[in-house]
Amino acid sequence: MTEPIVSEDLIVLQPDVDPPTADRVITLLCERLVAKGYVEPSYCQAVLERERRFPTGLPTLPYHTAIPHADADGVKRTGVAIAILEQPIPFRAMDDPDKYLDIRVVLLMAVADPARQISMLQWVCTALQNQDVVEALASAQKPEVVLAILNALMSKNTTKNNNIVREVEIGVRNR
Repeated sequence: MTEPIVSEDLIVLQPDVDPPTADRVITLLCERLVAKGYVEPSYCQAVLERERRFPTGLPTLPYHTAIPHADADGVKRTGVAIAILEQPIPFRAMDDPDKYLDIRVVLLMAVADPARQISMLQWVCTALQNQDVVEALASAQKPEVVLAILNALMSKNTTKNNNIVREVEIGVRNR
């Protein structure tokens, strides 16, 4: 049986981020990945260093998002840790490192197979272009809702279907 890429253990809703910085959010999510055996502790430093050189803040709508990541060194198995922030935290913008974006959704990716990193980044970026998806993630009140949204996206392998968020909401409500 393959391990899940995302699990409820890797989803943090409204974390107490003190100090409220990009580095602190990244560290918090990396600690989750380390604790669950997805990455070595060295991966955390690699993500922080990469974020300083190549920021990952995206000007998605209706809320800005970030996708911190690093190369596969220190990754034991592919995983994504997610933080949904009630209070936005500034991350530098991917397209303009001198600009800061107030981020509400952070997806920290650890990809074990270097050949799959670009395709996974493209898939995540495409998914985050769907405003319904970003809105649903940012307003999620339970880790199971975040997980259901991501699982639905992965199973359909599309973000063009705007009904996906409604399908997930109905499915979670009916549990």
